[in-house]
Amino acid sequence: MANLKNLKNKIIVLLFIISLLVFLFTLYINSLLVLEKKEIPVFLKVGEVAAFNLSATELSFGTLTPGSNARRNITLKNEYDFPVEFKFYAKGDAKKFLLYEKKIYLETGEIKSIEIKVIIPKNEEYGDYSGKLIISIRKTI
Repeated sequence: MANLKNLKNKIIVLLFIISLLVFLFTLYINSLLVLEKKEIPVFLKVGEVAAFNLSATELSFGTLTPGSNARRNITLKNEYDFPVEFKFYAKGDAKKFLLYEKKIYLETGEIKSIEIKVIIPKNEEYGDYSGKLIISIRKTI
């Protein structure tokens, strides 16, 4: 009986080690597929009077009133000789207002314009909000 329990424990430990190795290997392979990472600063203000700000280097939405929304476009281009995936995620306190596609696939030479939208809830407090939209360009498998 003790040998059977000991064998079960060894099998459980072995399965745990194998699972951990597979997980680490997957992370390693995944990191090799990232070709570029870009960060775009995001700024907006919630206030009483609407105002806008246009910039080519950042996503600046200007001042928005509660209950309003705004949009900006980003142009993506695949300059690689193979298909790529653009993966998006946001950081910072402006993140809660942003709406965007999470993944976009582009063929070689393909160009696509995507919309980044900001929606301000009606009960949002006035203030300045900032963050980053992070774009990871990955080779598709």
